[in-house]
Amino acid sequence: FTRAVIFETLRLATVVNGLLRKTTQDVEMNGYVIPKGWRIYVYTREINYDPFLYPDPMTFNPWRWLEKNMESHPHFMLFGGGSRMCPGKEVGTVEIATFLHYFVTQYRWEEEGNNTILKFPRVEAPNGLHIRVQDY
Repeated sequence: FTRAVIFETLRLATVVNGLLRKTTQDVEMNGYVIPKGWRIYVYTREINYDPFLYPDPMTFNPWRWLEKNMESHPHFMLFGGGSRMCPGKEVGTVEIATFLHYFVTQYRWEEEGNNTILKFPRVEAPNGLHIRVQDY
């Protein structure tokens, strides 16, 4: 479940906005031809918020990652995609999981002050997320 929470967090708060690619052949899309050799920018943030791929996309729902193996889908681009998948994907996931384990099991925290959370165009706390952390 921790892995599902990490993926859902990365889906909502995309670290990388997109991927720059170069076409290796002419590509027809919706009646338009993208010529071979053109550079295209795949805006992954829009893919991550697509309601067709992720029903109710603005809702934090880690269970969606448990329902089916979404890591194998071509629209899974939280760590790049295809042959250009981030080589540190698993190491990064383990590091985040280790941090979360200790943070959740050994500390308690509460929001402090008036925090503002924006959900669009990406999830962010423009003035930071101020919290008070204490040992259990």
